[in-house]
Amino acid sequence: MVVDSAYLQYQLEDYCDELEVLRNLSSITIKNYKQTNGLFIKYLKTNSIDLENEVENVLKKFIIYLKRERNNSYSTINKYIQQIIQFLNYLNINVELKLPKDNSKNKKIKYLRPDEVNEVLKTIDNNHIKDKAIIQTLYRTGLRVSELCNLKKENIDLNSNEDAIAIYVYEGKGGKDRTVYIDKKTVNLITKMINENNKLSNKDNYLFTNAKGNRLTERTIQKIVKKYAVATDKRLTDKGIYSGFTERLTPHTLRHSFTIFLLNYSNRPINEVQQLLGHSNISTTQIYSKVDDKQIKKSYEDINWD
Repeated sequence: MVVDSAYLQYQLEDYCDELEVLRNLSSITIKNYKQTNGLFIKYLKTNSIDLENEVENVLKKFIIYLKRERNNSYSTINKYIQQIIQFLNYLNINVELKLPKDNSKNKKIKYLRPDEVNEVLKTIDNNHIKDKAIIQTLYRTGLRVSELCNLKKENIDLNSNEDAIAIYVYEGKGGKDRTVYIDKKTVNLITKMINENNKLSNKDNYLFTNAKGNRLTERTIQKIVKKYAVATDKRLTDKGIYSGFTERLTPHTLRHSFTIFLLNYSNRPINEVQQLLGHSNISTTQIYSKVDDKQIKKSYEDINWD
């Protein structure tokens, strides 16, 4: 049976319906499956490739395309291929393919120390309250950038006077709901941001919006964080200090930094941190419990041997 891109595109709609109704997956998960398989179908169409018997060879070429042309990481590539294989299995197309070796789990986690995060926040001009609110919220909640984009005003009690204020995250990664917390100082910053933007039309009530009142995209937030990584590097370089934020700072780095702070600077129980992050498996959280040599050295220096 020859399977062309038009047939795959037609079947993809039915497949996504099945994911929604029969498997009850979240809208975000379904969107990811649709985008991944849509990318594969577009690749087949652009290169006039039909799926015949050697599906594995086509997927190998697609992997090369993802790495060389799109510069995707191996963890991303493997996620894409697994989602495509699931779709092909749905079409009764059997695939046996060894995924590329992913060494990313052996790499050191990129994060910022608390003093480094403060340097970034100091770089933000007082007139750019929204930018500061975004970066501070990412750092002090550990939210994924997609979760931050989807926050609505009703997800948080902005009038609360409690020290730890709940944020209700709906349909996070894997379609799971959870509760995270934010400090009063950051909530005051968010409230100030909202008061400055209260003339904007925002029918969907999103918390973080652009100049037109529309929901901020993940790409926009990534650009904002990158902007202050570069600006902080420049400010500190002018003082003769090398910081390297441009290479290290991303929205996800702030999530890592939040986790490292809780585990290694605040000594919070790992099961609490796991719940805040929304990790299904505690082994994922345990990766962050490995502290760097400087922290180990400082802890050793604090030991009282007498």
